[in-house]
Amino acid sequence: MEQDGSIGKAIRFTLAASLAGLTAVATASHYRRQTSKVGVDQKIIPQVDKKQSGRLEKIEKFSDYVARQIGFEDASEVPKLCKLAQEYLQKSKACDQSIYAYLANENDSESLYVKLVDEFERCILSYFAFHWKQAPYVVSQALSIDSPPKTRLKEIVLAATRKQRFERVTKNLKVTRVFSTLVEELKTINVGKEVMVPMALSERSPVLLFMGGGMGAGKSSVLKDILKESFWSGADSKPVVVEADAFKESDVIYKALHNRGHYDDMLLTAEYVHKSSTDAASSVLVTALNKGRDVIMDGTLSWEPFFEQTIAMARNVHKYKYRMGVGYRPDEDGTITENYWEQVNEAEEHHTQKPYRIELVGVVCDGYHAVIRGIRRAIMTRRAVRVNSQLKSHKRFANAFPRYCKLVDNARLYCTNDVGVPPKLIGWKDGDNNLLVDPEDIKSLNNVTSLNTEADSIYELHKEPSPVMEPGSVWNDFVLSPSRSSVQKELRESILKIERSIKKSKSVTLL
Repeated sequence: MEQDGSIGKAIRFTLAASLAGLTAVATASHYRRQTSKVGVDQKIIPQVDKKQSGRLEKIEKFSDYVARQIGFEDASEVPKLCKLAQEYLQKSKACDQSIYAYLANENDSESLYVKLVDEFERCILSYFAFHWKQAPYVVSQALSIDSPPKTRLKEIVLAATRKQRFERVTKNLKVTRVFSTLVEELKTINVGKEVMVPMALSERSPVLLFMGGGMGAGKSSVLKDILKESFWSGADSKPVVVEADAFKESDVIYKALHNRGHYDDMLLTAEYVHKSSTDAASSVLVTALNKGRDVIMDGTLSWEPFFEQTIAMARNVHKYKYRMGVGYRPDEDGTITENYWEQVNEAEEHHTQKPYRIELVGVVCDGYHAVIRGIRRAIMTRRAVRVNSQLKSHKRFANAFPRYCKLVDNARLYCTNDVGVPPKLIGWKDGDNNLLVDPEDIKSLNNVTSLNTEADSIYELHKEPSPVMEPGSVWNDFVLSPSRSSVQKELRESILKIERSIKKSKSVTLL
């Protein structure tokens, strides 16, 4: 009987796994079918070379891609253009001057400058819109463009020794890290300069402002504008800004691993110090709330239990003190314990602090924009995140936002889909009122709630009808602009003349 039971369990497990597999295949096929229905222009997809085994050999370099988009099948025809494209991608300091100098002798140099920069931007938006599962390779290739190519053996050795390298650095810097993190926490909360709560704060409720949105949503841009508002700019005390990424960048272990220049380690380095940076941020948050300070918490807010428990703590912190809890802890029996904050009983202490006013500012954008920003940020700053993790953070926040609004006193929602314009306010809530939205604009949030977090390209991101193809979208109006071909023709003619002139001058110099 026991054996029969085991066989039965095995059969049920196999059937369940098969059903799950069929569901996954059906879902993936649904998204893939859209690629053919949308009508993809193959020219716009970066070229990929694979070995007979199917293993990735290489992806077309960005500079070669730019040359091909403008109309040069052989990138060696235009080496200076390729160099400028690479410099623009990495946002090198002298990039603008180099482009001006490149076009200086043309009759309409200023107009050509604008058109070439626009073309570079279009190429960035299309080049990084595909092959998301190969994003680490693409970023590594872009960063190592001027370095000698690594052999396959060196790649294998680096991957095999990564754990030992990380552990060695951690062991050597363990004590240094403790003191360094403590100093960063004290600097963030400004302990020592303001022992007492400022007078203005004692006369009003302190404010806890949550800045939420997926990775690459554009929260930093929105926060800059918010800090210019009369309340924050006129506050007697600077708010405590809590951001895990800031602690990550100041982490001595992160910096030690980061500065070694192994581009393939970027993702794992960030993930390796993730817990310590979030713990440091949580420590600062609970300390600042206990002191009754104005606080701005900047994060993805993609995990509902953490947000809900943090709200509950903030609602009661004027009556009780709190400390960090055990956090997220899976037990041996498979159950999950989530306890992020613990109340500290201090009945003998007289609390005079006013209750917190809790506000939420959400920032959303299409997953496509977020991925592009994330990959480009990785190239410019060497701060990387996995594409599927990034998409999950956007989807979770978008789904949770309406519920979050019910827990806070005031809420605002911004959209950062448009390029080159300020973030757009698309929803707001005051007091006990419901969230007010524009029926058309709120589509920006609704589109994110259903995106495909396993997408490999822009065309697999949404179900039909895909919002990326709608009139008014950046992809439709900027990348696929009907006028782009005529601009490319004009650029091609000027670039060809410039490159020939450069080659000619080099030949004369050699003679």
